[in-house]
Amino acid sequence: MSGALGGRRYTAVDSMSQPVTHTIEVQCSVRHAFNVFTERLDLWWPPGHRKVNGRLTMEARVGGQFYELDDSGERHALGRVTRWEPPHRVGYTWLPGADAMPTQVDVEFLPQGPATVVRVVHGEGGAALGSQWPVRAKKFDAAWRDLLPDLQAFIDHNPEHPRENK
Repeated sequence: MSGALGGRRYTAVDSMSQPVTHTIEVQCSVRHAFNVFTERLDLWWPPGHRKVNGRLTMEARVGGQFYELDDSGERHALGRVTRWEPPHRVGYTWLPGADAMPTQVDVEFLPQGPATVVRVVHGEGGAALGSQWPVRAKKFDAAWRDLLPDLQAFIDHNPEHPRENK
């Protein structure tokens, strides 16, 4: 099942292994959308979707860590970067919400005239959750419905600098 909600497109989870998919359109270049998502995620990712309400960091390389740094300086692992193709794609494993193995998040940044389509696909990945996936996928679906409007609002209120596109 798919549809639109508040200008955002989504695909509901209705099978055992179907990934959660969300798509939004942001009014900026592909490069700016990619940079905000990966380099400034600490500024737009809402506190209610963090482990310890710390600072988020994604290291800009395949194998780089995605983590949250708490006030004492301790790192809390969130995942690892599995794909780094600026400014068009980033992929990372996601540890929260998975028992033993992480799930997989892939984000594409696609040009749409002067705007950019941000497409997030959150799948089972190596977690092999089997019959548990639909339950977890509903939680991931709800989380992305909360997160992506915050990304969109941040971009709307923080336009790109003219030099960023060079």
